[in-house]
Amino acid sequence: MSVPALAYLTSISRNFKAKTLTKGTINEILSESDWKNAVNILKERNYLEETSDNFEEMEFIIKKNTIENLLQLGNLSMSVKTSHDIVNLYYYAVTLDEFESLIASVENGVELRSRFFPKIVDAKPTNVNELLNVVRDTIHGKALQYALGKNPKNLSQLNSYLDYFFISELTKITEGLRGDWKSFADGVLCGYKDYYTVSLALRQKVQEEIHCKVSVDTIKDLVNARSNEEALDTLRRLPYARSMDFSNVYTALSTLHRVARVQARNASLNAFMGSPFTPVTALAIAELLKLDMEDLITILNGLKLGLPQEKIKAKLSLELV
Repeated sequence: MSVPALAYLTSISRNFKAKTLTKGTINEILSESDWKNAVNILKERNYLEETSDNFEEMEFIIKKNTIENLLQLGNLSMSVKTSHDIVNLYYYAVTLDEFESLIASVENGVELRSRFFPKIVDAKPTNVNELLNVVRDTIHGKALQYALGKNPKNLSQLNSYLDYFFISELTKITEGLRGDWKSFADGVLCGYKDYYTVSLALRQKVQEEIHCKVSVDTIKDLVNARSNEEALDTLRRLPYARSMDFSNVYTALSTLHRVARVQARNASLNAFMGSPFTPVTALAIAELLKLDMEDLITILNGLKLGLPQEKIKAKLSLELV
């Protein structure tokens, strides 16, 4: 990796970081009682160029804005393959829900609808293998090949492996980093490694090797847990337990995911304080773009439903007082 290429990448990453959400902006929109007023604030702050009074359309606009930023970042990082591959995986992550929805439609013989995947809609695949042929040379095709290679028994398992592909590939890429670069990347991904592996163990009773702070024995115990009570007892042994809610297995997983997201945001912000010449800045900004998208949609949904401010805050990747 050449120093000029990394310096260029760091420069454009910092430009993208300037467009990410701040705690001040988040607190400002959280103080609104109407989600439409919150959207107007985002437009005034130049975070969004377009808005809508239709909630579903507003969600689409937020996702589209994130996807466009990631695609632009990916194109600008072509000179550093590691960074380009990382950003491409984040593009995959933010479009995965839509891709999984298309797979479900194909499996169930339902009409295909998607503004993010017009090529798939136009091709009208009638089964997963036909869908794979449509996307074979893309990151989604690579993920689908990976998931199908695990011989999933049903759609739920297929989706779980499509989810796991993200952290599996990111781990492969970042394992090749060294020194401070590796440390910063581990800071961003550590919680996710544990969350995705724990989730797979609980949901599908499958043990994968990727982990960070959670022990192999704990993962094995989760796979072998015969009841929700036994699973919860095992989850209480996690090093993240103090920040988790053990009301039920679903809530425990959800709060573990939140812990991973909070850690990832903090580590991503810290990555900009280290050496300027590093591909980890692309990882950091891609993560921040994804987290901003998720947090904004969570906030707007919360305001639409009239949820208390504290309840919304508890779901975000920012730690707000």
